[in-house]
Amino acid sequence: MPEGPSPEYQALSRFKDYVEFKSGGEISVRLFPGNQLGSEREMLEMIQQGSLEMSFPADGAMGGFYPPMQVWSIPYVFESAPIAWHVMQSDFAERMKEDILKTTGIRALAFSQNGFRSFTNNVRPVVSPQDLAGLKIRTMESPVYMTMVNAMGATAVPIAGSEVVMALKQGVVDGQENPPAVVSNGGHGEVQDYYTLNEHTFGLHVVVANNDWFSALPEGHQQIIADGAQMMAATENLLKTEGDWLYSRRLVEEMGMKIHVSTPEEKAAFKAVAQPPVLAFIRENVGAEVVDGLIAAVEAAKADLYGN
Repeated sequence: MPEGPSPEYQALSRFKDYVEFKSGGEISVRLFPGNQLGSEREMLEMIQQGSLEMSFPADGAMGGFYPPMQVWSIPYVFESAPIAWHVMQSDFAERMKEDILKTTGIRALAFSQNGFRSFTNNVRPVVSPQDLAGLKIRTMESPVYMTMVNAMGATAVPIAGSEVVMALKQGVVDGQENPPAVVSNGGHGEVQDYYTLNEHTFGLHVVVANNDWFSALPEGHQQIIADGAQMMAATENLLKTEGDWLYSRRLVEEMGMKIHVSTPEEKAAFKAVAQPPVLAFIRENVGAEVVDGLIAAVEAAKADLYGN
């Protein structure tokens, strides 16, 4: 995302302010918005190599380095943002952070809400899965997202995030899927006509660091950065949720998009089509244990939040 009002940039700015203040200026944080350092995948490679200290990739890019990350993308596994927040702080999430470090060498400091993802397109309103038939939809470079979109009858076209707006302008794809804040601040709303808030998947961000760099820091500095990552995550969680209605209003009033908010019954129709093939794909490629672990964490979160 570019420098500006987006939840991503605001969260990162708060991280910078917190870390520099708490360290008495001993730590300096430099931000590079707007793809200045390359794509998410390129930045993750830089993290592994040690040429970049920290980054903030989405789950789709992270899944290319750590396949179990794809489990968070099961369609309609989270019924609300508070449930997802609870799961991001659960034992399941902590075990995943430990496994990320063990298998990739990348330290995951926090999970945060990238937002519930929904479909935009330039062809027609989408109310049911059948309305997606024949459309070319950009997805992240993630087999889970591609499986889901193809299951709904559209054709998934993986394109890097930095190239999406141009692909939409040129008609390479008919649509894409992202949260309202990204559609508004990323320029998608300026080149798309229709938006369906069907909230098919919960997008995740991961605050990551090069482990050798982080481990070499004084213990006090490690705590400041880890705490700053949690503050950054909490900031994005709140701003992304608030942005669902604030940015949707902006998309209608300033960009002329036509927005349809899916009913629970309409979401159930999408879930019936999209969830089974994704569950089968993840169980086969990642293992049933991680799927069952997430589902158990979701049920525990619902019990904690709403009672048995």
